[in-house]
Amino acid sequence: MASRVLSLGGIAATALVGALGFAAPAAAGGGCYGSSCYRAPVTDCGGSCYKLVTTPPVYGTVEESFVARPARTYSRVIPAEYDTVVEKVMVQPERRIARRIPAQYQTVSEKVLISPATRRWEVSRDAYGQTTGCWVDVPAQYGYQQRTVEVSPASVDYDVVPAVYGQRSRRVMVRATQVVHETVPAEYATRQRQVLVSPGSQQWARSRY
Repeated sequence: MASRVLSLGGIAATALVGALGFAAPAAAGGGCYGSSCYRAPVTDCGGSCYKLVTTPPVYGTVEESFVARPARTYSRVIPAEYDTVVEKVMVQPERRIARRIPAQYQTVSEKVLISPATRRWEVSRDAYGQTTGCWVDVPAQYGYQQRTVEVSPASVDYDVVPAVYGQRSRRVMVRATQVVHETVPAEYATRQRQVLVSPGSQQWARSRY
């Protein structure tokens, strides 16, 4: 009966170990079925005794980089640039003014024929009382008269009035409005993380007691 109780106890212990997931060591000759093998030194235990040894898991620390801030793109508007230029402009164009020049006159003296040369027949008596006829040449008669003559005719001359220029300030665009895209690169950081190096374990080790 006692042997049956021990067997049932061994079966129960085996079942409990199986339920906990521990593999029971192989029994030696004679076996050790009493719970006193695990509690206190005994001398009447005919078999080998084992105790459950637990090895805790080992953890380590690793460093890894991660994106602390992703890359970003900004759009920046550069306004147009203007400048003031001074340019020469015509205030009044060139003009031509007509100027009338009157005719020029002069008084001149000129020789004119008063009477042309002629021949006339003259009858006279000589010293002896005889009547004689002779042809008498009458020379031409000249005189002088004054008259006004045109030296130069009337004309029109033009006086040129040059153009008048001035300066004018004007605002001009030097550079048009631009849109510039700027990219800020991503920022990275390093952090530590705990990882499992080796998992824990449990095994049966032979007990000296």
